[in-house]
Amino acid sequence: MRDDTEKPEKAAGRIQSLERAFAILEETARHRDGVTLTHLSRALGLHTSTLYHLIKTLTALGYLHAMGDSKRYRVGRGIFLLASACHDEIELSNTVAPFLDRLAEETGESTHFAIWERDSALILARASGSKALQMTERAGTLRPLYCTAIGKALLSGLDEAEYETATHAIAFDAHTSNTLKGPTELRLQVEKARHEGVAFDDCEYNAEVRCMAAPVRDFRGKVIGAIGFSGPVWRMSFSDMATYIPRTAAIAAELSESLGHTHPTPGGAAEDGRADSA
Repeated sequence: MRDDTEKPEKAAGRIQSLERAFAILEETARHRDGVTLTHLSRALGLHTSTLYHLIKTLTALGYLHAMGDSKRYRVGRGIFLLASACHDEIELSNTVAPFLDRLAEETGESTHFAIWERDSALILARASGSKALQMTERAGTLRPLYCTAIGKALLSGLDEAEYETATHAIAFDAHTSNTLKGPTELRLQVEKARHEGVAFDDCEYNAEVRCMAAPVRDFRGKVIGAIGFSGPVWRMSFSDMATYIPRTAAIAAELSESLGHTHPTPGGAAEDGRADSA
């Protein structure tokens, strides 16, 4: 076995421990049934003591998973999340494009699709409607969860523990006079979104703009995104927004189906209008 004492590779500008971590992941990924510490030691030519600390770190980060008695390891959820992120960038925007176009055609307004990005909503894709003065949302823009329709739609798909984790650090900075003031108001809004199947932004992020969005689920039933539209307040009254509830929810459901979601979700889009507040 070679001497695997860690040495900086200054000439190449490479970090040896990082190279070893990736070597562990690559070797583990080749074996569906998992690998042992002994196997990795032989395959990579590294001492078990060195491997142990690297594996412990990778496991703690979620990139490796200890199987059963912890003597075997397989790739963890972190790897799949990275792969999914790559797929999102390359494929997801293409998948949602026709649905954004349909929603834009039916509403005449600017439409957008957002995904999770830590404690924010990330605009992944958008489309323009036919009406004048479109509300532009540049792809790659981050938006708060607590004062946007897309953010509330994303939050509506979380269980209680996930919801607490996602919202406990929100500062509730006021963007307009309509911005929600605290966690109690937000929880009420999210509960309404769960019941109605759509979420609203009543001039809470931009004083001149109202928005509606619906959650989008993947094959696991998890809310992984939100699709919605925005329009100027002078053109989009509450009654105007209510007329779009069924179609917005339906398009979100069709998009979810295209992503593999097949099971009915709790609640549903209300067809008799909007709740008391956005």
